Amino acid sequence: MKKNVLILFLACFCILAQAQGRRKNQSAVHAEYGYVMEKGDLSAGYMLKGGYSKVFGEKGFLGKVEGFYQNYEVSYLDNQILPYQKYGFNVNAGYSYEGLAPIYLNGWLGGYVGYETVNDGNSKDPKYNAEIPVPVKGFVYGISGSAEIEFAFARKISFLANYSQFYDLKSEFSKSTYGLFGGFRYYIN
Repeated sequence: MKKNVLILFLACFCILAQAQGRRKNQSAVHAEYGYVMEKGDLSAGYMLKGGYSKVFGEKGFLGKVEGFYQNYEVSYLDNQILPYQKYGFNVNAGYSYEGLAPIYLNGWLGGYVGYETVNDGNSKDPKYNAEIPVPVKGFVYGISGSAEIEFAFARKISFLANYSQFYDLKSEFSKSTYGLFGGFRYYIN
């Protein structure tokens, strides 16, 4: 038993020894899957994010651009539940605390633009077959931010866990969503 524990410890140590700190102008791609939490008029659902990030200088400044897809449900008049989808692009600036390397604490803040579809694009509600008084499809925009923990477990691969918040400034159906995400980041150079 002691031999197996020692071998496991040495294997983990060898993997972590290959982990590295961030370098100036380092680039990465990432993919994340998340769970959008139930809140008020929103029913729980899922979200996918994928994108490109870059380290700027050696002071912990970061930037990223990513595409996303959200799928959940929203409440409407007289307890009706309507399907809701949104996809778009998110641009964030960030800062990373690197004092716990190979664990990094990242904070992101930025904005997004997207396209939402409510009720599968049908402008009549399912219960009364009445016209929905606001557009059910269209472009939206808002503010986004996230708090992220990144664990660099190999030379070029990190595990991500984050909390992300989206504040819709234009949507009539979805004003604020948040979710918990997990994923991976691969450093290109």
